[in-house]
Amino acid sequence: MSAVSSKLTERFDKVRELVDVAETYAEDGAAMSAMQNLVDAIAAIRRIIEPAPDQDRRPVALERLVETVEGAQRTRKPEEIAAVPWVAEAIGLHDPAIRAMGEVAAVAEQRYRAALVKWITRDWTCLCVVSCHEDPATACSLSGQEHVHPAIPGRPGVYGPCPVHPDVPGDQ
Repeated sequence: MSAVSSKLTERFDKVRELVDVAETYAEDGAAMSAMQNLVDAIAAIRRIIEPAPDQDRRPVALERLVETVEGAQRTRKPEEIAAVPWVAEAIGLHDPAIRAMGEVAAVAEQRYRAALVKWITRDWTCLCVVSCHEDPATACSLSGQEHVHPAIPGRPGVYGPCPVHPDVPGDQ
């Protein structure tokens, strides 16, 4: 038991350390570093309270699962019970339709995160391509949409780089 307690104590110490460092960063005006440390602290907390995905679990018998859920309803809301990872997993083992919904939700969440990452990692060198209206010199009717500026007037479909930032290639 002392080995488990010792390991858990180490994990709590790591969370405290991450939060303390985040506080120091915040005091020094390094907001992004502070936020990253807090995100790391949240991940560390989740590793403490949620089981690792590679952990083997014995399936919970349906009768035992029902008893557990009914007992939990005395002190918890159904939404709180459903949020417990092992409960959701156990229900999914007994109800393939619910398991499929969880898998679809996971895929949707992955796509959402991928879209966020794509936006975050986009080359923002030339903002006038997206928001031309902010500078009267680059204003055009396509402002707010990804577009390119015509390189040669009178040649429809022939586009080139932004006139304000000629070293940046035309938008796709």
